[in-house]
Parts: sequence; structure tokens; C-alpha cells
Amino acid sequence: MDMTVNRLPARTWNWLKMNETVLSSVEPFRQQEIPEGNVFREENETEQNIFREIETGMGPDMDQLGENSAAAVIASGKGNMTAAPVIVNLTPDGSFHRYFLHAEKDSTLRVAFLSNSEKEETRPFALQVKIYAEEGSHVELTMPQMLGTEVLDLTDIGGLLEKGASVELVKMELGAEKVYTGALMTLKGDGSSFTAHIGYQGFTGQHLDMNYVARHLGRKTESLMESNGVLNGNAFKLFRGSIDFVKGCAGSVGNEKEDVLLLGDDVVNQTIPLILCAEEDVEGNHGASIGELDEKTLFYLMSRGFTKEAAEAMIAGARLEAIAAEIPVPEVREQVEKYLEEQHEEL
Repeated sequence: MDMTVNRLPARTWNWLKMNETVLSSVEPFRQQEIPEGNVFREENETEQNIFREIETGMGPDMDQLGENSAAAVIASGKGNMTAAPVIVNLTPDGSFHRYFLHAEKDSTLRVAFLSNSEKEETRPFALQVKIYAEEGSHVELTMPQMLGTEVLDLTDIGGLLEKGASVELVKMELGAEKVYTGALMTLKGDGSSFTAHIGYQGFTGQHLDMNYVARHLGRKTESLMESNGVLNGNAFKLFRGSIDFVKGCAGSVGNEKEDVLLLGDDVVNQTIPLILCAEEDVEGNHGASIGELDEKTLFYLMSRGFTKEAAEAMIAGARLEAIAAEIPVPEVREQVEKYLEEQHEEL
């Protein structure tokens, strides 16, 4: 099918064709099987209705692409604040991976999705995660992507947050040849909040296309989206970060910032920090910092015996390690740090 993904909440100046992305002739995926284990189950009728209502960052075409795949539910019991993290390992196996995270009232739900494959893998990968956070619940979602350098990655996230609910997301793009990903969190309930720590590295020939949206509906809601990335070789990156203040969300605060380090002369970096405001009593801040490696720092490291490439790799790695440090699950954090170390050694 032909797909339109990562559409901005409102169209802006379109000279650079950044309002949305069109993907042509995306091959269908087969239906996933519900994973084994007592932490997974099928949706009930109520959850199916909620799942359909939740919007995502990549948009409705991802729903259509995965419409034949049932969602596996990972739920937390009401008031359960001590549940162990659920770790899900995923590979490009030809199926559309679909999950529904249901955090019941006053509970905590911790889930990590590790997208991984062999370097020579060429099959495409598709993952959709939707979150329903009931009143007073807390969700910690970790999603490091470490796919092979020839994989097409389609990863879609959406969430609906009730009163006082919170979602913390750590998302890292470390592999794949073409990455199309997005997250949209609807802060429906008063006092709900969304925090995202996003890290990415663009290597030679890589294409990164991202769309993150915080939609403020409830009063006194809060959002923070921070992204930190490195672009090398002739990598291409497009990042859309939108804060949408809907009428009625008085007292809400939204912050969005991106910091990009450019290590190649022919990289392409595109950023759209967007604030939409239909409510007067709100505070919104956004910005982007784009720069090259400091020459004094580079000279200092080279004078200590590092090659230019090794010095650049060290500084770039430090940026990504800072994002990895935000991962709340120790065993997942260790896997990501090991992956980054192996990449550094190869350079």
C-alpha cells in the first residue's frame, strides 16, 4: 500500500516538503501471534474500542497497515505499584508487531521493547504500541532500536492519559537503514504528563524521519520532549516536534528541545519545532541547537593520540550514552551500552 505518515498536526510552510512523508508500495505484514507467557493476553471488547480511538504519531495509515493483526495486551493490576518490568525482544520476522499497554488506576507499568536483528538482515520491521493510562497511573516505556543497517523500520506509538496519569518514554534510534517513527500522546486528563528522551545516530546512507506530538487537552498538563542526536556521513534526518495546546487546557506547560551534532559535510538535517496554541493561559517553549564538533576539543583529543575519527566517535558516543542512562531497566540499559561500545570499537 501507499502510505502517508508522520503528518504534522497543522500544515506549515511546505517548500521543503516537510509536512508529512509519503511511502510508496509498502509490502503487507502477516498477523502476529500473541506471545506466550502470562504477561500477555488478548484484548477484551472494551480495550479494542479504546485501542481504535487512540491516535498515533505516524498516523491512521499505520492502523490500516496492521489492521489484521491483533494486539497483545500487557496490563498492570489496579493499584499495583511494584510490578517487575516486562521485556519484549522483537526481530523482523515478517509480522506486524502490535501491543496495547493498559495501566490500570493508580498502578505502575514498566515495559521495554528491544528491536534487534543481525547486521545482514534485510526484512522490514513494523511495531505499533498504544498506551491507555488510567487515572493516577504511571507508565515507563523504553524502546531501543538496534536493527541491521539494511532494515526498513516502521515504529508507531500513541497514548491516551487520564487524570493525573504520566508516561515516560526513552526512545533510541541506533540502527536500520530507513527509520520512520512517531509518538503522539493525548493528555486528556487534568494534571497528566508526558516526558520523552529521544536519542539517534545517523550513519552513512541512513534516513531518519520522526514525528513527536504532545496534545494538551486537560488542565495543568505537562510535556517535555528532549532529543539529542548525531549525524555522520551523508545521513538524512527530519525531526518534527509539536506541542498542541487545545482550548480548555489552561495552566498547561509544554517544552520541546533538540540538540544535533553534525559530523559530516554532506549530512542533511531538518527540524520543525512547532507550537499550536488555542488557549491563552499556557506556557510553551521550543528550540533547536545545531552545531559541529568544537575544533579546540577535537585538537585536544588528537594531541593526546586519538585519530580524528576516534575523537568524533568518542564525543558522539558520550551523547548517546547520556540518553541510555535514562533507561530505567538495568538489564536493558546494559544491553544498549554494550551495543554502543561495540560500535565504538568498530570505528
